[in-house]
Amino acid sequence: MKTSLLRSSLVMSVMLLATPASAAWKAASSEVATAAQDARIAGALAALNMIDAAAVSDDHAAFAALLADELAVNNPQNGVSVRGATTRRNASGQISYSRYDRVIEYAGLRGDMVILMGEEIVVPKQDHTATHEVHRRFTDLWKPVNGGWRLTARQATIITRPWEPARAEP
Repeated sequence: MKTSLLRSSLVMSVMLLATPASAAWKAASSEVATAAQDARIAGALAALNMIDAAAVSDDHAAFAALLADELAVNNPQNGVSVRGATTRRNASGQISYSRYDRVIEYAGLRGDMVILMGEEIVVPKQDHTATHEVHRRFTDLWKPVNGGWRLTARQATIITRPWEPARAEP
């Protein structure tokens, strides 16, 4: 039985390594990893995983379900979007990525809400090169709603690394 369990674990590990992650987050510090052990922060991070995965898989219903009714976004195109505009942007392919990775640099509580801050690296599907990474600084505010978590406020700004030419996201 031990050998069978070990063999199953090995097969699962190989399968996980062979399948590239399309949406993932990692903690930038031990403080973030510790904060992620709080059930509320863990719940918001799970919702973050789901919304990022929905943006990668073009699951528009799942994406919309994770947005609070009163959502306000200061978006990377230097505009403000509310929930309706954000769901339309997702449905039209403007919020659609082949990869969505985040480095969480801060995770904390603000009353009953969770604030997540850091950097996200995305590869837009509308980018015809299909490999160009876009780096953004982000702040997300998640609130508990009916036993789940909903994105209620977001700010995202495209940044240019010193070794990258300036570029606008599609």
